[in-house]
Amino acid sequence: MSNETLSNEIDKSFENETAITPTSSGTVLGATNDNGDWKSSLPDELKNDATLQNFKDVESLAKTVVHQQKVLGSRIPIPKTDEEKSELYSKLGRPENSEQYEINIPDTHKSYFQDDDVKQFKNVAHQIGLNNDQVKAIMDFQMKSIDNQLSTEPSKVAVQREETENTLKKEWGYEYDKNVRAAQRALDVYGDDEIRELMNTEAGNNPAVVKMFARLGAEVTEDMAKNTQHNTLATSPLDAQAEIDAIFNNPDDPYHDQSHRENSQRVEYMRQLHEKRFGK
Repeated sequence: MSNETLSNEIDKSFENETAITPTSSGTVLGATNDNGDWKSSLPDELKNDATLQNFKDVESLAKTVVHQQKVLGSRIPIPKTDEEKSELYSKLGRPENSEQYEINIPDTHKSYFQDDDVKQFKNVAHQIGLNNDQVKAIMDFQMKSIDNQLSTEPSKVAVQREETENTLKKEWGYEYDKNVRAAQRALDVYGDDEIRELMNTEAGNNPAVVKMFARLGAEVTEDMAKNTQHNTLATSPLDAQAEIDAIFNNPDDPYHDQSHRENSQRVEYMRQLHEKRFGK
């Protein structure tokens, strides 16, 4: 064998020993498995879970996990204990105590809200965790409701009046006008400012109330009612008689002593009592 032939054989042998046949795709450090499935390295219970089948690679899974964590972090857990509820109410804006609620009632509506009722409302609002905005919304609704009732009150009273008139006309017949005048005389004589104001509401249209005043007015003359309208005493004729008797039976009353400094006032008072009692 020549030297040239031997050299060629050695070269072929070296090439066979140093040749590397690739067995997989990719690089040594970044090589993937034969099927390219990133889930293959997971335990079977995770690898076969249906939730992971929608993710094609680790990157898409990571993005989803990050997004879900952000969403969960912004949610408020449902409180289970009273302490957790109280903490939640505070975070949602509930004041530290019920006195810190800002309730502003205009002068036009103050008569409809008693101080004790407002205080109790504040206590309940604090107990159930309301914040100032929620309390204000409830109060605004309540005041609007009052306004609506007041706006419909005149028409409601008018309807009730017509119903009462029809009822009493059927019961009294031709005596209707006379009985109504008698009821009005009784109101003039026996009624004070508070009663008169009450009679301008639904109470004044109650058939039972009208009939009661009509019975009282049967004993009241026109002169009694006329004089009573100019009399400032808030007392009934029967009470006026009792006061007259008390003054007459008390010799120490200034009414009996013309030199007393209060004599003139007591004389005027006695005159008004007589007007209230006798109508003259």
